[in-house]
Amino acid sequence: MQLDTGFSCNSVIWLTSLPDSELGPTRRMVEDMESLKAEKSIGFQHIQVTSAAHLKSLLAELSYHASENGMRPLLHFDMHGNKEEGLHIAQSSEYCSWDELYSNLQGLNQATGNNLVVVGAACFGLRSIMPIKLDKPAPFFVLLAPEEEVYVGFLEDNAVGFYRELFASGSLDATYSRYLSDEFKYFHCEKMLFIVVAKYIRTGCKGKSAQERRERLLTEVFSQGMEKTEGNLRSVRNKIKKGLKPDQALLDRYAKTFLVGRSCSFNMQQLLGVLDGDKP
Repeated sequence: MQLDTGFSCNSVIWLTSLPDSELGPTRRMVEDMESLKAEKSIGFQHIQVTSAAHLKSLLAELSYHASENGMRPLLHFDMHGNKEEGLHIAQSSEYCSWDELYSNLQGLNQATGNNLVVVGAACFGLRSIMPIKLDKPAPFFVLLAPEEEVYVGFLEDNAVGFYRELFASGSLDATYSRYLSDEFKYFHCEKMLFIVVAKYIRTGCKGKSAQERRERLLTEVFSQGMEKTEGNLRSVRNKIKKGLKPDQALLDRYAKTFLVGRSCSFNMQQLLGVLDGDKP
């Protein structure tokens, strides 16, 4: 199944919050990014984040510019992350929780029309996808981030090369594979949609759990006073089974909101085919 990986970007926003003693690699990478800015005519801003409130304010400001001025930023988070606490803001010794980050990225991604690419160069950066909510806009189009710790040597060796090739080739997939795939995971909003809907179907519409759910609903119907005849049992069972059967409307309902109006690259028939084939 081929996912849509085309996106628009006209600026890189590099957000840093690190102790002074750790800023050497950042300075070198930012200098290289400034050179790339001149070569590729891509907007580049390096911003020192001073507090969690400052970070949230910056994301709100980017949302405004995306909505009103057509800004299409690619966010690069250059800071430490804690598996439980969130992004560490060194200057204020506080954290921006993963839940708060998710919510603020959600607003920015919606303002960009689901074009936001996030490079989470922070340890445990994939934690920012944990509170997936399909009834709300996705927090990014694509997130590239580590599941565990990531070392600054890897970032210094690969980050600028990643951006240089990305803006030369326009291929996010190929550039990720060449530069970041050893340490970073690639998480696409459509993949998130696929996984969550597939999980819902597996647990609620198929197998033993689905049978138990149908029986609970059947019990609830007859507890309201309907006469428990063979005909009524058969009729109600058929209606419940039909009502719980996953259809294209289910996928469309979530895709419309979660993908912020983007077309979904797969349909329910393809999703069910993967489930029935027991493929990952």
